[in-house]
Amino acid sequence: MKAAVKHYKEQRQVNERNLPRIRTDSDRKKTFWQYFFTNAYYQIIVGFVLVVIIFFAWVNFQSRPVSETNNGDIYIEIISGMSSGKLSQVLDKNKLIRSKIVFLAKAKLFSPGVLQAGNYKLNQTMSIDDMLKKFHSGDIDAFKITIPEGYRVLQIAKEIQQKAEIDSNLLIESAIGTEGTLFPDTYVFAHGLPLAKIIGEMKEDFQEKTSKLDLSHEDLIIASIVEREAITNEERPKIATVYKNRLRENMRLEADPTVRYAMDTQIYLKNKNVDFTFWQPVTRSDINSTISPFNTYKNKGLPPAPICNPGLKSIEATINYDKGFSDYYYFFHDAEQKIHFEKTLSEHTKDIAEYGLPNSR
Repeated sequence: MKAAVKHYKEQRQVNERNLPRIRTDSDRKKTFWQYFFTNAYYQIIVGFVLVVIIFFAWVNFQSRPVSETNNGDIYIEIISGMSSGKLSQVLDKNKLIRSKIVFLAKAKLFSPGVLQAGNYKLNQTMSIDDMLKKFHSGDIDAFKITIPEGYRVLQIAKEIQQKAEIDSNLLIESAIGTEGTLFPDTYVFAHGLPLAKIIGEMKEDFQEKTSKLDLSHEDLIIASIVEREAITNEERPKIATVYKNRLRENMRLEADPTVRYAMDTQIYLKNKNVDFTFWQPVTRSDINSTISPFNTYKNKGLPPAPICNPGLKSIEATINYDKGFSDYYYFFHDAEQKIHFEKTLSEHTKDIAEYGLPNSR
């Protein structure tokens, strides 16, 4: 009996040893880490994944805005053909990006596209992605402005000041010596565009429009006076002829707009921030009291420079003046804005007495 029991126990032990072993979770974990630490290929795969995760986390951080607070607008100009590398330097210099490397990577790899030339309004709350979107779409911050014929530089500066955050006095200083050459037209300027470029674009427009005309400086001055005197296009060549006739005979031009130009200039120089209406009618008292080389009642010949920026019609009318009016030396607009031309002073005086002037002197 004892022998049988002993045999049974021995046989049971043999059977248990032959049964498959059930692996626990701890066994599996132990096997994974044993496998991981003993298999180089597996280590490389896992390590690569970790590096990628860390890299993208770093890129994401470096792409974030430099600041959560808008510390003011910063204007950046992208010149046609500018490279991403050059742009990254400009952005970094203005403290608009955290990393030039990340900007370049995103510009070339993740957000490829053509950088649109223009002036862009940016700030430190913008991410790299926000900026690239603006640069590729050409989302420039611009304003549109129409400059009428006959505006002088002071008026143009005031108009631009109303449209953009530009000190009109600074614009006037930048435009010294350009009176007459800022072409009246409709322009679209980017906010933040340097003042010299605003002036330069208007001068380029003038050059383009007048390049095929035989325009002398003398004719430009006369055209500026014609622009302020004429009411209709038909009057322009005749008025130009009258002034040319008077110059030929060494007579004073006696042009009211030249007096007003001198007066408005003096008002501005006394107080650059004063607000006043340009080109008001002049009185006899104004003519007598205004001491200036621009006062053509007191000085013979042309004023030193144009008094405004004339349009193309006045310029062409001055160049192609009415030669059939070679013996006319006087003109005026009556109270009904109708123009009268006379050959002699006596005729001129008679017509004024009969038809009257638009304003009493």
